[in-house]
Amino acid sequence: MWCHHDNENEPSQIGLTVMEQETVPQLSGTGLRQRVLDAIAAVLPRVLDSDALVIAPEMKLMSDLGMRSASMLELLLELEDNLDIQIDVEDIDAAAMTSVSDLADYVAGHAITNA
Repeated sequence: MWCHHDNENEPSQIGLTVMEQETVPQLSGTGLRQRVLDAIAAVLPRVLDSDALVIAPEMKLMSDLGMRSASMLELLLELEDNLDIQIDVEDIDAAAMTSVSDLADYVAGHAITNA
């Protein structure tokens, strides 16, 4: 949103300054969810020590991919590093860890920026 001072040629922005806008991480909507899905696809093969692993959103983390609690913790830590976020895990439950898609939804909805 723009407003004009007395001088019509000199707009100033309401709210955040340009510098502040450039440093505020984009953490909303489907953009973050897609970033999380991409990060999971990049990190999960390393966590599971399987370079040939192809990840699909509907894959079940435990039954399809053979993840255990230790590998889930490692995945969450890797996602935090990869996305430069913190994941609020206080409310995490088994439903949030059912599939790759469920995990992406949880992380996108519980991400805390490291700004």
